[in-house]
Amino acid sequence: GDAVFSFDRALRVTKPRAWPWPWDGPCSAALRWLGRFFCLRGSRFLRFQPRSGELPPGYPRDLRDYFIPCPGRGHGNSSWGNTGDPCSETPFQALLADDSGRAYAFRGGLSFRLDSHRDGHHAWPVGQAWPGLEGEVDAAFAWDGRAHLIQGSQVSIFLLDRGHSPVRGYPRGLQEELGVPSADAAFTCPGSALLYVISGNLLRSVDLTQTPRRAGDAVPLPHEQVDGAMCTPDGIFLFRGPSYHQYPSVAQLLGAQQPAPPQRIATRFFQCPQ
Repeated sequence: GDAVFSFDRALRVTKPRAWPWPWDGPCSAALRWLGRFFCLRGSRFLRFQPRSGELPPGYPRDLRDYFIPCPGRGHGNSSWGNTGDPCSETPFQALLADDSGRAYAFRGGLSFRLDSHRDGHHAWPVGQAWPGLEGEVDAAFAWDGRAHLIQGSQVSIFLLDRGHSPVRGYPRGLQEELGVPSADAAFTCPGSALLYVISGNLLRSVDLTQTPRRAGDAVPLPHEQVDGAMCTPDGIFLFRGPSYHQYPSVAQLLGAQQPAPPQRIATRFFQCPQ
């Protein structure tokens, strides 16, 4: 029917919930996809917060614009132009990868999942993917199960395993939080508490376990400017325009006399045709 239940695995207790759905009758299906939770009914769907039942604005929406490829219909990217097309080679402004293998890219007020090519690399307005966030993201990184999204001189933090729930008390000043005044790009590597912040052609490291946090000495890079950066088990990726440059480690990045050969972002990360 229209009842919702949650099961507490620790206490082994089932708890009923009362959620104010905006339509009459029950969900015909519910699913979790790309870290989001959906209730489906007929040809429409809702996105909801699983703990509270809270609904973001703008729902319900039509399944045929998002989940089902139908002639003459679209997922909304046409209104975003090249910004929403992953194969357009429009530059990305920020990227991040976390320890679980999830990866995200940001440009023009949109958020992409890089590790979800089987699901079409859907672009979402940042406010839908990251509740309460608006505008463009300048730099991003993940650490300790949290995504840090930098906008100008401010940083917002979201819990990655809780539906991107925002952490209370943020945004805060970048200098106060990380010990740096600005960031063109930022990255952490899997299993490391060292944050690397890039401004112009200089890189500084920040030990995230320290309080207060302070940036180390600036070290020059073999790049005059980067749009974004990301670290995965495959190495360090620096992004500029439609290309990326890959380095096996931070030490090899800092020891490079020339930039690594450019490679195409759309081909590597979005499986776009050459």
